[in-house]
Amino acid sequence: MKKVSKDDNFYFLLAALLGLLFISAFMQQLFAGGQKTILALIIICLGVSIAGVHREKVFYRNWYGFLLFLAAISGTFTFLETVDLSLVTLFTLLFFLLSHTYTALKQVMITDYVSGNQIIGSICVYLLLGLSWSFIYLIQLELFPTAFNGIEYKPWLDNLFEAVYFSFITLTTVGYGDISPALPIPRFFVFIESILGGFYLAIMVASLVSSRLSQSDNKQAQHDHTESESVDREK
Repeated sequence: MKKVSKDDNFYFLLAALLGLLFISAFMQQLFAGGQKTILALIIICLGVSIAGVHREKVFYRNWYGFLLFLAAISGTFTFLETVDLSLVTLFTLLFFLLSHTYTALKQVMITDYVSGNQIIGSICVYLLLGLSWSFIYLIQLELFPTAFNGIEYKPWLDNLFEAVYFSFITLTTVGYGDISPALPIPRFFVFIESILGGFYLAIMVASLVSSRLSQSDNKQAQHDHTESESVDREK
């Protein structure tokens, strides 16, 4: 009998995150300045991720929907130049990503059964960490315009891909050096991200391998038990 899982369908989340990463690069290279379009596409991409949330998790579905709605409203007010709500939009999107990170990490780490969905979930957590730190860096640019060398202070959507690029370069501890933190607080978040990136990969790989081995041992034990019962019946 197939095991029924109450985990989220991480394939939706993976598609949403990859779409967001590609769109930020595509718009940065070919359509610089299309801020309204970029924000709309971000909301759409993240909205796709909600489709993968398990149907029984009504609270999470509503919470994610509320955050995206708030991000769309605050972004619209900023574009209309009624009031600058850039920080509200950034914090809202950051909370959205961190909420997804928490639920995905919990489902991936606390499991007795490793499936393809769990493996995709572990990839999603890694991407979510990189994207979350991108928005942390964008928030710092809003608060401290000279926070980074190599990134000019501009509307945050114009700097989105630069922040994403720097975040993943830091998360993977590659560090090309074309962008670097210029102030103590940004430096703090940079080294915290690099530490998290290294530890996450080590812990996640060890956890998945351990769960997989335990799963294989359980299957072998069940197989041996079934064979033993079969032999007893023949006797």
